Amino acid sequence: MTRSRDVFRQQRLEEPLAHYSRFFEAFTPIFADLIARLADVAGEPLDTDGLVDLIGDDNRRTAFRYLAAPPISEDDLKTLAETSLSSSALAGDTAQARRVRDTVLHVLDPHRFPWIGEGRAALGDEHDRAVVASAALVAARKVETWRRSTAKGTQESAVKDRLQEIGLREVSPRDIFMLDAAPDVGEFCGESKLGGTRADLVVRLYDGRAMPIECKVSNSAVNSFKRVNHEAVGKAGAWLTGLGNRQVVPMAVISGVFNPANLETAQSDGLYITWGHRLDDLANFVLSTQPD
Repeated sequence: MTRSRDVFRQQRLEEPLAHYSRFFEAFTPIFADLIARLADVAGEPLDTDGLVDLIGDDNRRTAFRYLAAPPISEDDLKTLAETSLSSSALAGDTAQARRVRDTVLHVLDPHRFPWIGEGRAALGDEHDRAVVASAALVAARKVETWRRSTAKGTQESAVKDRLQEIGLREVSPRDIFMLDAAPDVGEFCGESKLGGTRADLVVRLYDGRAMPIECKVSNSAVNSFKRVNHEAVGKAGAWLTGLGNRQVVPMAVISGVFNPANLETAQSDGLYITWGHRLDDLANFVLSTQPD
């Protein structure tokens, strides 16, 4: 457990600032343009074409959502405005475009954009400070998302590589509602539906059992409960109930920071656990299922 925490710390400390800078630099000119035109967008009559131009691609729509305090997710904005966010939908319907604009303006950040609420022009460096603050906000969130997806993807790739090193063959993902549909003995597949629940990988052990693997990365002991006890144990229970404990070996490969008590509880609930920095343990278990 200490080793896993140390590996996590090292990876975070060595994580390049370049990722944050790349996102910051990409969004700075977008916010500069958007914020400079914000008073016009807020004015009447609504310039539908101007609004559509401002949110005409994914990054621009993201920037527009981040004008709010706190930022509005794309799904929330669609629900609150009761409309699609596509340029074609908004360009052809002024009422829909108005609902999108008004939803964001209703929760516009008064600390970044005080001049909008006060009905005046931006003073001094207010515009530039708002651009920096907004670009930093997006960049920080983008890095968080990148961390989660990269950590999980890196772990899955490492597991696949180790399985191939011991002779298992990767095959295409598939829906596995019955064990007969699983990969053949000595094979594995990437993310697939096993029963009614998705697994990150599904391995067919040499003794015929299926071993669904969940890859979990946690940055804190508190977060580890969600990752393992809620998510992985919940899936393990569904697999064991649906396919039987003699046919399924639910496995979690974990990396980062975890609460020992949570891991013990997860194991008692039927989840096998191995560490991401000790994939030899996983390999040895798979090989141990070979017939003598």
